[in-house]
Amino acid sequence: PGLERIRFISETDELTSLYNLRAFMSIAERLHRQAKRYRRPYALMMIDSDSLKSVNDTYGHDCGNELLKLTTHGIRRQLRDTDVPARYGGDEFVLLLPETNAEGARELAERIRRVIAERPLQCAGNEIHTTVSIGIASFPDHGDDLKQVLNRADQAMYASKKSGRNRVTLCAPVES
Repeated sequence: PGLERIRFISETDELTSLYNLRAFMSIAERLHRQAKRYRRPYALMMIDSDSLKSVNDTYGHDCGNELLKLTTHGIRRQLRDTDVPARYGGDEFVLLLPETNAEGARELAERIRRVIAERPLQCAGNEIHTTVSIGIASFPDHGDDLKQVLNRADQAMYASKKSGRNRVTLCAPVES
C-alpha cells in the first residue's frame, strides 16, 4: 500500500480528494495531445463557488470546508467515468470532459449548477444557500492549445460572475 498511497497523496487535494492542479495538468496535457492527433473534441469547465468567501467570513473555515466538500459532491454525482475533475485553487474547480463539445459541456454544467443551487449547506445549525459560476471552452473551437482553452474557460467563468453569478457561460466563438 505504501507507494500507491504516496502517489494518491501527491496527486490529490487533501480536502476534496479530487486531483490537484499538478496531476490534472499532466492528465490534461496527455489528453490534449491525443485530441489533437486524432482530431477529437474535449471541453474544459471552470467552476467557481460564489459563496465560499462569505461562508468563511460569516460561519468560519470549517463551514467553508464543508461547502467545498458539498460542491465536490455535487460535481462528482454528474460526471461520467472518463471525466477528470480537479481542485484548481481555493474556491475553483476544473473539469476536463473528453469527447465532449461545448454544447454537451453546457448541458452538464447546467445540471451541476442546478444541483448545487438546490442543495443548501447545513452547517453550524444554519441552512446556507450556495451557488456556482461556470465557464466553458472547448477544443478545437476555442483554442489550439491547452492553455488557450483553459484561459478561455476561465474568462467565461468570470463573465458568469460579472453577469450575476449562479450561471453558465460558454466561451464566445473565436474568430479564425
